[in-house]
Amino acid sequence: MNNSNKMAAILSNVSSSQALRPLTDVRPIATLPFDCKYRLIDFSLSSLSNAHIDNIFMTFNEGETQSVFDHLGSGAEWGLDGFSNRYFVYIQQDFYRLKEQGKPYFAQQINFLRKSKAPYTVLLGSKFICNVDLNAVLKIHKLAGKDITTVYKKVSPDLAGEYDTILRFDEDGKMTNSYRKQLTEVQDKEALCLNLFIVNTEWLINFIQEMQNAGEIGSIAHLIRARMKDYDVNSYEYTGYMSNITSVKAFYDANMVMLDSQNFTSLLYSSQPVHTKIKNEVPTYFSQESNVINSHLGSGCIVQGEVKNSLISRDSKVLKGAKVEESLVFTGGKVKEGATVKYAIIDKNAVVENNISIIGTPEKPIVIPKGTVVTEDIIATD
Repeated sequence: MNNSNKMAAILSNVSSSQALRPLTDVRPIATLPFDCKYRLIDFSLSSLSNAHIDNIFMTFNEGETQSVFDHLGSGAEWGLDGFSNRYFVYIQQDFYRLKEQGKPYFAQQINFLRKSKAPYTVLLGSKFICNVDLNAVLKIHKLAGKDITTVYKKVSPDLAGEYDTILRFDEDGKMTNSYRKQLTEVQDKEALCLNLFIVNTEWLINFIQEMQNAGEIGSIAHLIRARMKDYDVNSYEYTGYMSNITSVKAFYDANMVMLDSQNFTSLLYSSQPVHTKIKNEVPTYFSQESNVINSHLGSGCIVQGEVKNSLISRDSKVLKGAKVEESLVFTGGKVKEGATVKYAIIDKNAVVENNISIIGTPEKPIVIPKGTVVTEDIIATD
């Protein structure tokens, strides 16, 4: 890539939602598992990797970085381990502490942008599962000749969270924006901002300095979203597959729709590959009495029971006489002999003991927290 097309990136992973607990009690949204072997952050990192972006500034909340470092490692899978490639991880709360001390709290971001020597910067998060061609967005951004280009997707209004940003366009194409919860009337299809921007780096440095001078703090993308009406913003419509992870139900549904081969292929096997951490493990073992229907399974699993319409992550076990239906089982999960799991999410290393039943509903899947040993039936009541 020649220098005139060079992009740097600021990847913010500080959004949180009570509606995702207990799945996010021990991890950020960014490292939630997806379709047996991926994490949500893989989609953002892969979009950056596919656009040959090799300077990335990441922010996370305090206490949420262990799973991030475990997953990222050297960053080799996303091409971040080369001599000229750099990625940095910062704690969002450190910026708040600097602000309290009266210090220039955005100095690290400004320093990063200046050292990147990239004319353009991508700002994005990990809450939306999508596979955006950033080179295509950059091309539109350059043609428009504006400082900011935002990416949106037309969706049914109920797919937007209450604090998500909805874009509206007047007859002249001028953009307005507001939070979903502020809309008094909704349209059949709303332009949902995917919290993804390409901006001119010099403009961004000036914007960040203005925010710092005014005492404003938050993720840079959030500060831009809150002030989009003050600028002449270009837009890019994304038409590919997208899921918005706003709740346990939304997360469950986003995984389950991967069992539809059209959705699976559209998201994961387009011309834009999605990369994840590579694990060299033995293949999954299916015993003669096992029965697997319309399911995805990671490597290293042992299946002796019945699995139907489910996603079973790496190194999990479904033992003799066990039944798993319409469910997600995360890495290291174990469903023991005679147990039944239906409409549930079994988090990492959780164990369902012999002959135990866990039965949720499509609208309210039951979540078994990480490392839990379930010794009593859990049956959803309407």
